[in-house]
Amino acid sequence: MEETKYVGRIQDLPNAPGCFIKNATKKIVFGPKHFSDEFVMRCWTLEPGAGEKDQHKHGWPHWCVMLSGEGYFVIDGEEHKMEHGTWIYVPGKVPHRFYNSSETEKLELLCIVPPKGDIDPTLMGC
Repeated sequence: MEETKYVGRIQDLPNAPGCFIKNATKKIVFGPKHFSDEFVMRCWTLEPGAGEKDQHKHGWPHWCVMLSGEGYFVIDGEEHKMEHGTWIYVPGKVPHRFYNSSETEKLELLCIVPPKGDIDPTLMGC
């Protein structure tokens, strides 16, 4: 029987399967298969210059915290600069996107959504 780990490092978690943002990885820190049925905390790592090209919207909110790097979060067409320690709230149904503005450094961002907001990668048409 495998022992439950209560402490770990994000970098040691497996990458989430699926295709999400080109030149980016997603790791599930907490969620339905890891300590929480109420929310999903994802850690996004975007390579230099990576990010979403177009805004999109969902019926659920996002709560985000920038861990490292530099970039921008576009919310309803308004661009907001992000750096270490920046928090971001995106209400449900509001258009948004984010991207890494650095040409040399990775961007790391924690993002929390309800479980329905963490889209099943098998439905993404990869």
